[in-house]
Amino acid sequence: MTANFEHYKIFYYVAKYKNLTRAANALVTSQPSVTYCMQNLENILGCKLFIRSRKGVTLTAEGEMLYSYVAPACQQLIQGEEKLRELLGEQHEYINVGATQMAMLSYLVASLKQFQEQYIQVKINIFNYNTPQTLNELKAGKIDLAIITTPFDHEQSLKVVKVKDFNSVLVGGPLYKEYAGRVVYLEEVGKLPLITMSENTTTFQFFQEFYRSCGLTMRPSIEVASMDLILPIILKNLGIGFVPEEFARPLVEKGEIVEINLYEQIPQRDICIVSDSKRPLSAAAKKLQCMLESRE
Repeated sequence: MTANFEHYKIFYYVAKYKNLTRAANALVTSQPSVTYCMQNLENILGCKLFIRSRKGVTLTAEGEMLYSYVAPACQQLIQGEEKLRELLGEQHEYINVGATQMAMLSYLVASLKQFQEQYIQVKINIFNYNTPQTLNELKAGKIDLAIITTPFDHEQSLKVVKVKDFNSVLVGGPLYKEYAGRVVYLEEVGKLPLITMSENTTTFQFFQEFYRSCGLTMRPSIEVASMDLILPIILKNLGIGFVPEEFARPLVEKGEIVEINLYEQIPQRDICIVSDSKRPLSAAAKKLQCMLESRE
C-alpha cells in the first residue's frame, strides 16, 4: 500500500490546524476518519508524524520535514482550483444566517474569524432578528441557519443543537447602589422602573414567566428593540434591567453599574444552532454549521 494525495491532503490540514477536529471540519468529514487516515499514513511511511495531547497535535521532526514539502504542493493545488473557478466564472458561495443579538455577540462573532480564514471565498450574510422572527425566516427558506436563544417552540423537522448556556443578572445604575451587597427578593425591587426588551421577543416572555413563577406581574417602564440599548439606559439611572452576565460583568467590576442579587434564582438559558432538516444545506453552510456545533 502506498500513500496517495488524499493522505497528504488530510496530513496538510491536520498539521496546519494542529487539531484533528478542526481539520475534520475543514475537510467536511469526521474526526475518526481523519485519525484513521493519519495512522495509515504513519504506517505506510514507517515513522511517527504527530505527537498527540489533550490540546491537539504537534509535528515530530519527521512530520516537520514532510510538511515543508507537502504544504507548498497543497497550497498550489488549492490556489489552482480557485483560479480555475474564477476563470470559469463560478459564483462564490454564500450563506444566509439569522441570529438574535445575544447569540450573535456572544457566540457567532467569535466563530466567524476562524471560518473566514478557512473559507475566504464564502460570503456570509447575517440578519439580526428576534427568536420568533428568526425561526420564521428559517422555515420560509430565507436563511440557512438560525442562531437563537431559548426558550422557543419548534417543529420536529427542525434540528436543534445547544451550543452554549448563559446566565442573566439584574443590574442598575449607581442610583440603585442601596440594593447592592445584599440579597433581595424580586418583590422588593418590583416597583423600581424596569427596562426590558420589547413584548414580541423571547427575552420579554422569558422574564415575564419568571415574574409569574415568583407570584408577580412584570410591568416594564421602558421597552427597547435590541439588547444593546438596555445597558446605556441603565447607565443613565433610568431603571434596572436583566442583562446577560458576560455583558454586565465588566461594567460591574468597573463600578459603573451595580448588581442586584436576587433571592429567587433566574433560570439559565441556552444559545442554539437550528437548521431545517427538510431543506438540504449548501456545502458552505454545512461547513459553517459543523464548525459552530463543534466549537470548543
